[in-house]
Amino acid sequence: MTEQAEEREGIVSVDRLRSAGAEAFPGALAAKALYPDSQFEVVLVRGPNSRNDFHVNPYDELFLQVEGTIRVDTREGAGAVRRNLVHEGELFVVPAGTAHSPLRPAGTWGLVVEIRRRPGDVEAVEWYCDRCDALIERVTMESSQMIESLMPLLKEFQASEDRRTCRACGSVLAVPGPFVLDGTA
Repeated sequence: MTEQAEEREGIVSVDRLRSAGAEAFPGALAAKALYPDSQFEVVLVRGPNSRNDFHVNPYDELFLQVEGTIRVDTREGAGAVRRNLVHEGELFVVPAGTAHSPLRPAGTWGLVVEIRRRPGDVEAVEWYCDRCDALIERVTMESSQMIESLMPLLKEFQASEDRRTCRACGSVLAVPGPFVLDGTA
């Protein structure tokens, strides 16, 4: 992309942002929001991420995979988790209200597009037991609070063994490390 094109209003050079490196995408979510005044929440994300939570949005969420393959786990009813591999150049839509966990290995880049939240919208973060699949914890909040609260919420949950302990079977949910794709879906 030319220097002139990069300066045009509304044009974002994804390649230039990607070349900024990992330090431009800090934290467990490794994301950078674009277009703050748009009705769309557009976020450039890189891998790896480190998470074991499921997010529930009030609107559809679109994943466009720019580089590499990611896995987006979705909860499909009681105990059923579907592992969706999203390859480079593919789009994947998670319907509104579907609990999902986007898992990104190192070296991956993608765009996530959502409808910008409105006042009064509510979303949730959920954690499930790896052994018995019981819901360990569910936190809901107004969407306007979610953006600034998500990272501290994830860190606080991971720091507390009591909060990570399943009340149904006693298993303790492990603190997630950087996600590594094993190729299974």
